[in-house]
Amino acid sequence: MTTPTRTAARRGGVAALLAVVLAALSACVGIPTSGPVGVGVEGVTDQGVVEPLGDPPPQDGTPEDIVRGFLGASAAGFSRGSASVDAADDFRNAREYLSGETRRSWNPRERVVVYATASSPDIELVGESQVRVDVRVAARIDDEGRYAQAGPDAKESLTFDLVQDSEGQWRIAGLEDGVVLSQPNFDAIYRSATLYFLSQDEQFLVPETRWFPLRNLATSIVRAIIAGPSGWLRDAVRSAVPEGAVLQPDAVSVDEDGVATVSLAAGGLPTEPDERARMQAQLEASLRIARVRTVQISAGGVAMDAEAAELERGQDWGGALEALQDGTLVQMSAGELEPVEGVASLAGLDARDPARDGSGDLRVMLSGPDRLVTVPTATAASVQLLDAPALVAPSVDRLGWVWTASAQSGGDLLAVDDRGTVVEVAAEWLQDRTVRSVRIARDATRVAVVSSGSDGVRVDVASVVRDDSGTPQVLGEAWRTGVTLTDATRVVWVDESTLGVLGRSGSTTTAVYHLVPLSGEVQTRPALADAVDIAGGKGDSALYLATAEGELFARAGSSWASVGTDVRDPSFAG
Repeated sequence: MTTPTRTAARRGGVAALLAVVLAALSACVGIPTSGPVGVGVEGVTDQGVVEPLGDPPPQDGTPEDIVRGFLGASAAGFSRGSASVDAADDFRNAREYLSGETRRSWNPRERVVVYATASSPDIELVGESQVRVDVRVAARIDDEGRYAQAGPDAKESLTFDLVQDSEGQWRIAGLEDGVVLSQPNFDAIYRSATLYFLSQDEQFLVPETRWFPLRNLATSIVRAIIAGPSGWLRDAVRSAVPEGAVLQPDAVSVDEDGVATVSLAAGGLPTEPDERARMQAQLEASLRIARVRTVQISAGGVAMDAEAAELERGQDWGGALEALQDGTLVQMSAGELEPVEGVASLAGLDARDPARDGSGDLRVMLSGPDRLVTVPTATAASVQLLDAPALVAPSVDRLGWVWTASAQSGGDLLAVDDRGTVVEVAAEWLQDRTVRSVRIARDATRVAVVSSGSDGVRVDVASVVRDDSGTPQVLGEAWRTGVTLTDATRVVWVDESTLGVLGRSGSTTTAVYHLVPLSGEVQTRPALADAVDIAGGKGDSALYLATAEGELFARAGSSWASVGTDVRDPSFAG
């Protein structure tokens, strides 16, 4: 075969067209993909979404032209509005760039590699018929919508093998499954969605964030709910949707009034009324997305008549910020710090790191570095619950268990009840690591852990598996987040799907308050010199920093405002 002539004029024309497309995409204002993750996707509609363009292969295009065009056409495939999320026809323009069997076998939904616009793909001909594409990776999304932010230096090389057809036109004959998207394309195409499952005691809706194309978003969500939670969460939650349920037809429709219709095959509904109510609550919460106001569920053509169960969700325990000031436990009230009512003197206890449950009935703290004790009240003296070397700041769950860890815990977290019963909660992934910070989520189903080891510092979230009495038994596998952090010392829950982490990232030399979604891009808040502690738990609007000099700062717009002195160890309930 003869290679087509590669004229400078043709290259210039393709480059000019590509520049116009990229400029249009860059000018678009996409919905942010970072920051605290809310419930589903609020206030987003299909109208006005700028979609990537998918042009057919250029006549007499070079191998580089073909690969470049294929990348653009792949992005456009996610925007085509067919009824099924699996419709291969959505990517028909992209498949025109492929040859023979490859056109049929390529699976674009296997994974998505996202690259930052500041580092466009490097497309290079590495042989007469092979093109290599090098990208600096910002994130990867798997076929189930799980988003993993990439590390600061993550790169990936993709190889495309090309052949010429009978008309001498280059086409791609070999490539990996999946697509490569620029950040603007990803912003235009994908949205985060919160799937909800049930806690073991069926009192809470437990969230898991996934990312799906905006088109057919409701269908993607319901299919993911039916498939079940990810492995790291699976052993600590369950679903009210019966195992084996099947969408029939394979789509969720949303009408002009915002009614989402979920039709399942016969046998797809629970038999018990209470379980149907939980299923209604689970799907309603998960489908709280753009244009959806109510959810109608049926199976085999028979409507499910059930009111949604009243299940709790969210991270805000209520209550004020508390801290230690001049050896006294104080709380923030109307912008002022005042003593917490009912708490006795802490004199002689070397009080550190107070923690409490949502009601304030169970209050604990560290007494020196090695003792976990109850906070003394007007009617009860302080009681020792645990004595172990170098304990980390405690965290209290809604079931009355206090979580901490010792420098000698050997891969375990320690859970202690108010009678001093200690449970060593095993976590295989913590072996040979030192725990720096622990914080339990309000649902008592997930725990966030900062640890250090030979591979550096990690921020992980794991599920808490309990027995029927609510006693912790073991932690599930770790879900790593915050991979762009180079150091971390403290973790809190800011909302149900976002952590607050005190640490360093990028070129920062001082500790900074980071917002770390369990599934999304890390954000930093303004730096503050000598920050040593953080508090959060009421969303992004209620963030606090404490400095080594004992000054307490609250977030005020784009900066920090001093709200107290001689203060340390601030915290919200939890």
